[in-house]
Amino acid sequence: MLAVQALCAYDALGDGFGAEIHTFLQDTHTYADLGWSQPPPPDALSFARALVEETWARRPELDALLVRLVPGWSLERIQPVDRNILRLGLYELRECPQTPPAVVINEAIELARLFGGGDSPAFVNGVLDAARRELEQATSPAAPDPGPAA
Repeated sequence: MLAVQALCAYDALGDGFGAEIHTFLQDTHTYADLGWSQPPPPDALSFARALVEETWARRPELDALLVRLVPGWSLERIQPVDRNILRLGLYELRECPQTPPAVVINEAIELARLFGGGDSPAFVNGVLDAARRELEQATSPAAPDPGPAA
């Protein structure tokens, strides 16, 4: 949740938000907005920061993939919360092989339920599942060539 909040702030404020990311991730008001009474453990904060920074750094390629996966939609047409949930999910699917794709997609759907609109969970599920299938096809070994027919 914290990573999506930070990505939405980046999206709204631009690259200059990078100088504020540490403060944002440590802000008790941010925690209160998320309904947390205690700050997350330091390792969770470090993980959230890494996810945010890496996702934002790869934003151009993630956005290009996102536009390709949602034909007929411009990036601006996708609601900001959905756009950032998708960016994070696409980053994790591509760059975090230690996290099973089903976990990435389920977490993204839950974030869409919490922060998105009524259609957000289905939209996020459809886009990330298409990305998962595409990645699986790209990384699966090609079927052996049966050779010429006898």
